Amino acid sequence: MKAGFTLVEVVIVLVIVGILTALGTPRLGKALDQLAVARSVHETVGFYRSARFAAIVRGKRVRIEFGRDSLVAVIEGRPDTVFMRRAGPAVFGVSLTVSRPTIRISVTGLGYGAANTKLVFRRGSAADSLAISRIGRIRRSR
Repeated sequence: MKAGFTLVEVVIVLVIVGILTALGTPRLGKALDQLAVARSVHETVGFYRSARFAAIVRGKRVRIEFGRDSLVAVIEGRPDTVFMRRAGPAVFGVSLTVSRPTIRISVTGLGYGAANTKLVFRRGSAADSLAISRIGRIRRSR
């Protein structure tokens, strides 16, 4: 007798694997969307905090420009100096909607034109948002 599998056994195993894959794929896609949004939010918070800290330490007003493709921090003066630039949420396939795309941080860390600025990050069915208060604090808002 030869050891091995029959064609029927192989087909049954392939059908079961196919069914399990079909059931797991939507969940995996949703999890990947949530991870991409969470990473974009985390990186944006880090960027904002770094720019705010730079305004306080350098004693200069900083302009922050939020874009889908890039995040830019500029020290305002003569001339303006871009001191920090990062890839935006688009690098992770995440869309960004901002109520005020440009805000300024004073030398004390307070925000000019930042009051109630809302940033919304979306990819697939996953979404998250950040809010910047007039005192310059950034927090998650759900």
